[in-house]
Amino acid sequence: MSMQSLKLCWRAGLIVCLVSSLLACRASMSSDTKGEASVPGAQWVGTYVDGHGKTGIRGRVVLKEEGTPLGGGYVNIYPDTISNLLGPSQFISTPTDSSGSYQMEVPAGVYYVVGRKRLSGQSTGPLSPGDYYSEHQRLITRVETGKFVEVDLPVVVMKAPMFFKNRVVEAETETGISGVLVDQAGKPVMGGFAMAYSDKEMKRLPDYASTLSDEQGRFTIYLPEGSSYYVAARIHAWDMPTPGEPYGKYGGESPVLLEVATGNFVKDVQIVMVPFSGVYVPGKSQRPF
Repeated sequence: MSMQSLKLCWRAGLIVCLVSSLLACRASMSSDTKGEASVPGAQWVGTYVDGHGKTGIRGRVVLKEEGTPLGGGYVNIYPDTISNLLGPSQFISTPTDSSGSYQMEVPAGVYYVVGRKRLSGQSTGPLSPGDYYSEHQRLITRVETGKFVEVDLPVVVMKAPMFFKNRVVEAETETGISGVLVDQAGKPVMGGFAMAYSDKEMKRLPDYASTLSDEQGRFTIYLPEGSSYYVAARIHAWDMPTPGEPYGKYGGESPVLLEVATGNFVKDVQIVMVPFSGVYVPGKSQRPF
C-alpha cells in the first residue's frame, strides 16, 4: 500500500472516531436531558404517535393503586413552575371520559403535566382532602409539531391539605431568594420546594414557597418585599415529611438567617437535602417541618 493510501486510511479512521465521539456525546446529553431526575417520580415522560396534522397531548388518568380509569378528571398543562403547579394552568383539558382518556391540542414545547379530580366537580380551585391528584409528581414532556405525545397520569387520594396553597407568589418579582437543592453527594435535586420562614421555628406553614427546582436543582423564591428569612427545602406540598423524604435547611442543623433587601435577590443559596429521619405523624399538615 502506498504512503498516500495509508494517509487516506488514517484520515478516514480519524473522521470515523470523531463522528463516533460526537454521537456518543450527543446520546449522553440526550440521556441526561430526558432521563429520570434524582427525585423519585420526577421524570421526562411520553411516547409519540402521528398527529395527522395536529399537535398536542393525550393519554389516560388512572387510579395509581388499582390501575382503573378515572372519569371526570382534568389535566392541567403548565409551561413553568412559578406557581408550583398549584395555580391556574396555561391549558386545561375537558373532563376525562369513562375510560379516563383526555386529549388536547397545544403548541409544541416543554410542559409540566398534572392530573386532578375535585369532589366538587370543579375544574379549578384549591385541592382538599378526598380529591384526586397526580401526587404532585414532576412529570415533564416535550410536545413535537405534528405529533401527539401520550402521557398517562396515575392519581391518588389526597389525605391532608396542602400546606402552602395560599402562600405562593404567582408572578415574578424583583425581590427574592435563589439557589440550588442538592443531595448528600452534591447532585442536583429536581422537583423540590424551598420554603421561607420569618422565624427559626420551621415546623409550621411556610411564609413563602419557591418554584419547583429544575433539572439542575435550581429554585427561586419570589417575595413581595424584603425581610429576614430562614430557608428549608422538601419534596411534597402537603403534610409533614415522611421518613426517607429528602429534607434540608440552609445552614443545616444551625439554620442561617438570610437578609433580603427589597428589589434585590440573595443568590447562590445551596440547601443540602438528606432523608428525613423524624417521627411521622399522619395528617400533621400544620407541621411541614
